[in-house]
Amino acid sequence: MRVVARVTAIVLLAAAVAAAQAAVLPVFSTARLYTTDADFNRAIQPYQQAITANARNARAHYWLGFAYLHVYVLQIGGGAPYAARFLPKAIESLNKAIEADPKILEAYVSLHDAYALAGETEKADKVTLQMFENTRPKWLAPIPAPQPGGPGR
Repeated sequence: MRVVARVTAIVLLAAAVAAAQAAVLPVFSTARLYTTDADFNRAIQPYQQAITANARNARAHYWLGFAYLHVYVLQIGGGAPYAARFLPKAIESLNKAIEADPKILEAYVSLHDAYALAGETEKADKVTLQMFENTRPKWLAPIPAPQPGGPGR
């Protein structure tokens, strides 16, 4: 009986490890220039597939939003002319990442940058405060509310 229980536990553990490895998403490469829409679409395919499998996959939404933001920035410099429409897609995907996992720090940083590029500085500021509220350890002192006309305004 003990042997059967141990074998069952090993099989279940192996299945769990295999599932976890299958769920690992590749990191989006910022070292590449995605000069065509087809190149970019191939690069984001794993994230889109992961989102199709689980619409609340925060990591997949983060990487997709990050990818859209990256090629949008390339487009500003003339490197990806097809990406002019990608900033709203980046904002949408990054918001979904935060909605799925409010502790995903990277998504807040990228969303702040996206709002700043869109000229929406108030939204960028709100994202920064939201990031501190949701990701700071609870033992730290609370963050004071910003004052109108304060520093940086």
